[in-house]
Amino acid sequence: MDSPAPLTAPGTRLGGGAPERLDRAAGHLATAALALIAVKPLLDIGERDAGGGVDLGVLLSAVGAGCMLAALAAAVLAARRLPPRPVQAMLLALALLLVVSGFSYLAAGPRADLLALFDIRRYPIYGPRLDPATAIPAEAVRLLVSFAPVALIGMALMRPARFCVRRLAVVAAVVLAGAVVHCALAWLQVAGVVPYSFYFELPGQKIGRASGGYYHPMSLGRLLMFSVFLCYVLGDRLRLPGDRLRLTPLRRYALIGLFVATGAVSLHRLTIGCLLVIVAAFEARRLGALRANLRTRVGRRRVVAVAAGLVAAGGVAVALAGDAVRERAGVALTEVGSLDVRSDTFMHGRGAIWNDVARVLHRSTPDVWLFGFGYEPWDMHNDLLRVLVVWGVVGLVAVVGIVAGLYVVVRRRCVDPAQRWALGVLYAVFVLFGLTQKPMAYPYFMWLFLFGQLVILSLGGATGASSGDDTVTADVERGEEGRLDEASTAGVRPG
Repeated sequence: MDSPAPLTAPGTRLGGGAPERLDRAAGHLATAALALIAVKPLLDIGERDAGGGVDLGVLLSAVGAGCMLAALAAAVLAARRLPPRPVQAMLLALALLLVVSGFSYLAAGPRADLLALFDIRRYPIYGPRLDPATAIPAEAVRLLVSFAPVALIGMALMRPARFCVRRLAVVAAVVLAGAVVHCALAWLQVAGVVPYSFYFELPGQKIGRASGGYYHPMSLGRLLMFSVFLCYVLGDRLRLPGDRLRLTPLRRYALIGLFVATGAVSLHRLTIGCLLVIVAAFEARRLGALRANLRTRVGRRRVVAVAAGLVAAGGVAVALAGDAVRERAGVALTEVGSLDVRSDTFMHGRGAIWNDVARVLHRSTPDVWLFGFGYEPWDMHNDLLRVLVVWGVVGLVAVVGIVAGLYVVVRRRCVDPAQRWALGVLYAVFVLFGLTQKPMAYPYFMWLFLFGQLVILSLGGATGASSGDDTVTADVERGEEGRLDEASTAGVRPG
């Protein structure tokens, strides 16, 4: 990565001494945090069933979150001013949720009879039993780690040059390299070379589900989704340090095809749906360019060549996998349980969880409705329901406020319609994935989600304030090492 250049706010000069050292420390900490975001997929290879324990991945996530928060603190002390007000409000909302978790920890004893209702597990999908004494602190730490990149967004609004598009593209390129490694492992699982770690439990048989180097296909799915998103948004800026590997359109589409195909063989239906949404949304913006290409002979040849290549690649993949792929496709299309959300068998037991939670909440006291239980007694398989159970109505309002506030802050600074389109796609996938999964409970999902917003900000060429916003006043200093990539002012060029 290129080394960050110190940046000062108008009217403020870092004249040496403590402010200058703090500014350098903020840069080093931000670099360390970005490096952890980049290499995390590679460090996750060999992941086992989480089960609530502490492993290397958990420790590294905690270290990364600490770097992010410390980087913002150092930047604030160096600049001698607070981050923009929306970021302050988000950090205060997170602090409020930590206080609510503390209340739930103290109230766990008096709520023993109510918590005993969660000891009933009618399906394996409910998850294992958790002890509130350890689960509540773990949930609070997970919250802090998941939303720690908000600190990087706050720092980016104060120090735009530290998050130039060239630097973030290098981070994204390493993430993509990790995704390719996981895809290779997933296809080796399909080929029977590497054993599966997760299975579809069906009557009389088990169907292996490709998960790459992860334990669960969902973990592979989040990496594939954001990898496809980054391929589209960063386009030809994706390259390794030193410009040794520049991703041409052909290479990018080859990667996108690999990621989508791997998502399909993982049998994780929500991942497949989100991947199709991302591809369809970005390709929809390219229809005009495609029509223009079809008017020329060279353009028509290119379109035909690309289409033929895709068909050939798909045919080769099906031929190599044979019956395994057809069997997996049949399972994905037919093994969905009931489609009646009121039924206990909706989506293989998700309906039972949601109906049982409604019954428990109906019997709960007002303090539970307000502040929640502090942890997730069952695996809720829905993000908003999980937040309601963990932090109550107060937590639901706070979390929705944080997410909506982030959207408003980033969108106001999008200078190009394509940036706003990319932001909309990012949030659409976030909402869609939360219908039956829990993106805010998975720290690396949130890291990639918030990193995507950093990328969108950098593509505008500046993260400065929009009209009427006097909370962001830092100018971009264009130094030899810290200047923004000239291409970054062109906005997002999907594909």
